[in-house]
Amino acid sequence: MKKSHHFDIVKILIALCFVYNHLLVPSCCLMPGGRKFTSLKASSIGVGIQNTPTRSCRNGSSNIGSGIHTISSLLTIPPLFHFPHPKIPVWSVMGFEALFLSFLLSALGLQYINIYKLNFHVVDPYLVSFIVVFLSRRVTWMVFKQILASEIFYTVKYVATMLIKAVLLCTFIVATLWLLWKLFQHNSIQNYLFLIYPVFMYLCAFGFTLDPQGNKVMFKLSPHTEILQPLTITKLTDKKTLSNGEMKQELLTTLNTPCNLPPDAVRYEAECLRTDFNWRVKQVLFQSLVSAYYVGFIPMRFSEQFYIYYDLWWALQQALFIWLSSLIMLMIYMLPINYCDALHKCATHLGGWERYPWGHRDTPHIWSPLTVWPQGVLVRYNKTLYRGLGVHNVAVPSDPHHSRFFFMFESPLRLLNWMAGTLLVLVFYQLFLITRCSFWHQLLSIIGMLLFNYVTLYRVLRDRWALQGVVKERETNQNDDSD
Repeated sequence: MKKSHHFDIVKILIALCFVYNHLLVPSCCLMPGGRKFTSLKASSIGVGIQNTPTRSCRNGSSNIGSGIHTISSLLTIPPLFHFPHPKIPVWSVMGFEALFLSFLLSALGLQYINIYKLNFHVVDPYLVSFIVVFLSRRVTWMVFKQILASEIFYTVKYVATMLIKAVLLCTFIVATLWLLWKLFQHNSIQNYLFLIYPVFMYLCAFGFTLDPQGNKVMFKLSPHTEILQPLTITKLTDKKTLSNGEMKQELLTTLNTPCNLPPDAVRYEAECLRTDFNWRVKQVLFQSLVSAYYVGFIPMRFSEQFYIYYDLWWALQQALFIWLSSLIMLMIYMLPINYCDALHKCATHLGGWERYPWGHRDTPHIWSPLTVWPQGVLVRYNKTLYRGLGVHNVAVPSDPHHSRFFFMFESPLRLLNWMAGTLLVLVFYQLFLITRCSFWHQLLSIIGMLLFNYVTLYRVLRDRWALQGVVKERETNQNDDSD
């Protein structure tokens, strides 16, 4: 009887445990506001369960001394390791301005050859002088800025330099006004308005400022432009130098150090870089359009008063070539490889989201601005499901600016591919036109443009080749670590 009594007690305890687990504890709990919080397996969101015991971090903040961020036991965020960009020489300020001015003056001479052939006696010298003075404004301004920055205040040399600058600046302004007065006397009001039209466009675009390139705050705000120093780690680097020497130790230290930034700092950096990138693109578009306007269109417009017959289609095509060539040259100068690398690193931290139309109606993860979300995770934001696309995702799911930023700069080669593709199409089309040219002035104009396009194409392909080597090296190391 005692044995049966003990057996009945065990059966009663098992029944009570079953009732407690399946009836008293509900499978889903209600959160404030009546929402349900259900458990979701890691396999449904594409992330693995962390088996090793680690300390959880509140709101996705990083663990000190470890390279792994944890939100919960179901979400594991891998660390980010940045590869330094290759050390490639870029254009100096005065070097680029001298090359760009030489390109514009050569294109201006070729356009006059297309229009007037050898009839240079009917060319308006005041118009040519005004265009040359206007095109040299960038070089003149850079010379003034560098002379001012290289001197010390309250010295004899500084005062003499300021006096020379004042005389040169007054001479430049007086010469411009005198040429405008001469053109006003010998041309109609309509042509005169065409001549000064870009001035009003400049005021609408940049306001009353003489230095549209004065937005330098981005290099102070972006940590990715200061933390990592450029190193050459492509396969072209000397293997002996990498195997023996300080460069290998510095490279390994850089690669083995994860880059941890809080989510609010990443979003702030992305907003600053986005503003700066839009500002640079705005300058590039304006400067290239103004160059094509004065070098390509103004000579055609002012030739009507001399009743000159020329091939209008060929002259318009030449103006289009001037705009595309100057656009690519300014893009390479304003968006160097180290700047593109900073944009790519920020986009890697920012991440992106896409709408997820399928899946569970209820998800345990509600998007939080203080959380770093891993790749493939499902979050709910404004009653919509989103899936993480990047390795780290701190972007606002419904923000179109963050989505475009991630799309543009997720790949470090995307901008260079666009520039290289546009320039290759332009060069191949110009080579095709050489086989179709039937006049000497057309052949001369195409060859003159090709010489400068070859220089630009060399710079683009060199940067892309070096950066592609870095990307391949990174993928190789990641594959080796995974194996």
